[in-house]
Amino acid sequence: MSFAEGPALLTETVISLRTLQQRRPGAMYGPWQRWARQRIPRSVHVLRSLVHPKGAIPDFLTPLGQPDLDTGLDAMLRTPKSLLRADLATFTEFTNARLPTWAGPLTEGSPRTLEAVAQAVRAWHETAIVPVGRHLHSRTEEARLSAARTLLAEGLDGMLSRLHATISWKAPVLELACPARDIDIHLRGRGLRLVPSLFCGREAAVNLNPGLPPVVIYPVSHETFWSPAHAPPDSKTGHGALGALLGPTRAALLRAVVAGHGVTTSGLARRTGISPATVSHHTTVLRDAGLIATHRTGPNAHHIPTPLGTRLAGGEQVRLSS
Repeated sequence: MSFAEGPALLTETVISLRTLQQRRPGAMYGPWQRWARQRIPRSVHVLRSLVHPKGAIPDFLTPLGQPDLDTGLDAMLRTPKSLLRADLATFTEFTNARLPTWAGPLTEGSPRTLEAVAQAVRAWHETAIVPVGRHLHSRTEEARLSAARTLLAEGLDGMLSRLHATISWKAPVLELACPARDIDIHLRGRGLRLVPSLFCGREAAVNLNPGLPPVVIYPVSHETFWSPAHAPPDSKTGHGALGALLGPTRAALLRAVVAGHGVTTSGLARRTGISPATVSHHTTVLRDAGLIATHRTGPNAHHIPTPLGTRLAGGEQVRLSS
C-alpha cells in the first residue's frame, strides 16, 4: 500500500468537469463552478459529453498514479484499443446514452481523436485547474500528512479506519460506500495506491478496470473551496513583490511550478510561453536558490517546489537568515 506523492493532475482535471456540470454543487464547490463556467474553452464542450455529472467517466481519461499532466496525457494517448472499446461500452451502459458522433472513432483507437481529447483536457487544465493549483496541492499534502501522523500513532489499522467517512476497514477488507455499485475487487498481491482528491466529491471511488493498477481516490478534508475570483491581483501575475524579488519571468515560472507540482520543462514552456532553453536557464537559477527541486524520470525533468518556494509563491512572509 502506498500514497501518491501529490494530486493526480490529469484525474483532477477530468473529474472537475463533473463538478462543472452539477446542478447543485453545494457551498464548497459553488464559487469555483460559477467562476469556471465563465471561462470554458470551446474545445472543452465536446469533452463534457464523456464526463457524466453523476460520476461515470471512462477509465482511459484518468490513467491514475501519473505524477504530472504531461505523463498522464502520454499514458492516455497510448491506451490500447481493447481498453478504449471496453471503457466506452461500460460508459454507455451506465449512462444509458449513445456516444456522440465525434467520439465514435475512439472505439477504434483513432490517434487523431485521442489527440483532440488530449488537447481539450490540456485547455481545461490551463483554464480551470492551474489557477487553483496552490489550493489543490496544499489540501492534498495536508491529507497525506494527516494519514502519515495517524499511521505513526495508531498503525495501519487506525490509518485506514480514519481515512475518510465513506471508507471502512475490516481487516483484510477495505470497504467503500458506493450505493450504485456492489462489486468485489481482489488485489492478488498488486498492492493499493491511495490518492487524496479535491474534486472527487463527497465519496471515495476506485477504478473498476481489472487491467489497471488498483487505486482508491478519496476526498480531502476541507470546508471551503478557494476560488480564483477571490485572489489578490498580485497573485495572478509575475509582478508585484515576488516579481520585484525574482524578476517577472522567474516569478511566473515559480508560480507555475507550484501550481503544476511535478511539471516538466516542456510543460513550463507551454504554460508560460517561454522557450524550453530559457525555462531550463531560469529553473537552474531557481534550483540553486533553493526554491525548486528537479527530479528526472527517463527523458523528462520534473520540477517540484520546495517549502520555501511554495511559501514565496503564495505570498506568505518568509524570513531569510544567514
